[in-house]
Amino acid sequence: MTKKRKRTSVASFVSQLDPTSPRKHNLSAYHPDLDFSTFSPSSLALYTSLLPHCLVHPSSFPPKLLKYWYQRYTLFTLYAAGCLLDAESWFSVTPESVAFRIAKRCACDGTVVDLFAGAGGNAIQLAMTCGKVIAVEMDETRLKLARWNASVYGVEERIAFVRGDSLELMKTLRRWREKGGEEEGQEEVWNGLKASELKAVEAVFLSPPWGGVDYAQSSQREHLGTSKAREGEYDLSSVQPIHGADLFHQVHKAFNTSNIAYYLPRNTSLQQLSDLTTSLDPPQPPVRIEYQYVNHGTKLSSLTAYYGALAAEWDDELDDWRKTPTTA
Repeated sequence: MTKKRKRTSVASFVSQLDPTSPRKHNLSAYHPDLDFSTFSPSSLALYTSLLPHCLVHPSSFPPKLLKYWYQRYTLFTLYAAGCLLDAESWFSVTPESVAFRIAKRCACDGTVVDLFAGAGGNAIQLAMTCGKVIAVEMDETRLKLARWNASVYGVEERIAFVRGDSLELMKTLRRWREKGGEEEGQEEVWNGLKASELKAVEAVFLSPPWGGVDYAQSSQREHLGTSKAREGEYDLSSVQPIHGADLFHQVHKAFNTSNIAYYLPRNTSLQQLSDLTTSLDPPQPPVRIEYQYVNHGTKLSSLTAYYGALAAEWDDELDDWRKTPTTA
């Protein structure tokens, strides 16, 4: 594991958002623990190149997103050490205390896949509890942000950052398995991922886009075999880029595992989540649902549905969310 960067306050002045703008913002007020004197030339160049894509200064935030800036230390406790987020990541990254709880449930000596890594919030915490993490992200800039944020936490070397479309990855994996590609080896299967790495996968963390900052207004799509959500519930059809039920089953087939942690909105239809279990072959233990709270337990943030061994290996006394809710 890489050594954490020394964090000393420094008055750093850089152009924000528009590199050609003469206006300067003092980032020491927002990344006060960032010490540029410890940066290698490549790290400084990367930080500088990422800044125009990120929202750092509160004056640059759209009104809808400004509330997330005030929650920055809930999202990353080491935010002051230089964590960077683009506009989408601000509202889609998992709060750190929630990501930590999920990582504890997924802890293993093998490999866990984060199929929609984004800016790395979950991958960072998974890297602290698992042998290795494969972080897949289609957006090149966001993948760089994930790598950068992982370096802030000192876990970059435990994460394999893979750029590509998760749907394409799963399609390739299904074809690979159909051709008998089950042996460990150094053959490349997809975008640098080797057969030996895929063979070591023990669980998949699934946190697809929910439909944007206004996901609650997303329309429903019909799906054969899945009950319709009731009024006021989040329907799996709102999951992007495909129906949430289809996504779940593709993950199950592609990675040949039912050990899936599905991170979703707090009001997701419980019946739909239960339906996913009954459709698995062979039969699996009942789904386990954990509700996650932030703001010191005062605000219900989200839920995570655990399947396979993640649901079976459960201590009802220690892991009952009704008795011990996750707090931040």
